[in-house]
Amino acid sequence: MQIHRKYFLRVEEPKAAMQLYVLLCRTAYYQEKGEATVHLLNILPNGHVDLDHLDKLLAEHGEKTLVSLMHVNNETGNLLDIHRVAEICKSYGAIFHSDTVQTLGHFAFDLKKLHIHFITGAAHKFHGPKGVGFLYINELLKVKPSIHGGAQERNMRAGTENVYGIVGFAKALELASVRLEEESKYINDLRKYMADTLIKEIPGVEFNGDAFGQSLYTILSVSFPKSEKAEMLLFNLDINHICASGGSACTSGAQQGSHVIRAIYPGSDRSTVRFSFCRLNTRKEVEEVVSKLKTLV
Repeated sequence: MQIHRKYFLRVEEPKAAMQLYVLLCRTAYYQEKGEATVHLLNILPNGHVDLDHLDKLLAEHGEKTLVSLMHVNNETGNLLDIHRVAEICKSYGAIFHSDTVQTLGHFAFDLKKLHIHFITGAAHKFHGPKGVGFLYINELLKVKPSIHGGAQERNMRAGTENVYGIVGFAKALELASVRLEEESKYINDLRKYMADTLIKEIPGVEFNGDAFGQSLYTILSVSFPKSEKAEMLLFNLDINHICASGGSACTSGAQQGSHVIRAIYPGSDRSTVRFSFCRLNTRKEVEEVVSKLKTLV
């Protein structure tokens, strides 16, 4: 998808330490020199996007604008008020895209009522095959393909389709939608059980973001008191066959830590571990994880 320069907001001195990439995707940021200018949006102390700041920025810029926001932050689990953002964008005529990778299959979308132009998703987050995703484009918005040469994908993207992946994606999403109410309650109860158990067994433990407010039920981001560095904690969990990540799974094994956690808690040296939950997890597993953490922290 080609995004023209006029769709981007401008900023003179973005303060990255206290802001998140929330108005535009990283791809746009890499094109900033000569192609586009990225505007960063403030975040609140609990890690939520400052939607009043969004409203203010859109009011200040009269040109056509693309707003790109994660529906759920993949490190903290904070859940965006996507309906409010949609209404803000609608009132200013802004184009709205949301990364719904974490929520597709876990959140009920009604795209007939939600004023949104693009959403993106991936199958592996709801037990579908890895390596397949999708882009929803509102029929009222016309875009040009960036890959030419064939009529696949309704002339939107040339190249042979991943048929097995597409079928697996569709079936996994169908099953996730049917089971949504029942499984979301089970998973959320499991997440709360782990949080309560951690509080009971490890004094001083903290939870990042808005863990028990407006957040997704599949993610729990934890900070441990006086613990070893996150990478060593993760290493020890891994050799004990416990799967977790240091903030974002995309930076697992990296030494630089999480830029998201640094933005929410500037100046802190939190050792953060993200635990993810699904319908296949059990209370027994939670108890085993907490028991092992007690020996490591």
